[in-house]
Amino acid sequence: MSSATVIDPENTIAFMGVEGANADLACRQAAPYMHTLPCPSFEDVFAAVSEKRAALGMIPVENSQAGRVA
Repeated sequence: MSSATVIDPENTIAFMGVEGANADLACRQAAPYMHTLPCPSFEDVFAAVSEKRAALGMIPVENSQAGRVA
């Protein structure tokens, strides 16, 4: 998708990480009809939703290798 593409925030789900990371794949599996919005931190995911740049945010609660996500 080019940077000139306008994405509808109502059809966007934010996550922490980069495009193609496990969190991105989880978002695409949970909401295949939505665009994903990569964010550099959990705080940025919450900000994207509260600022209405995304309708949803996905935050992990557990990591299969590292355990609970604080």
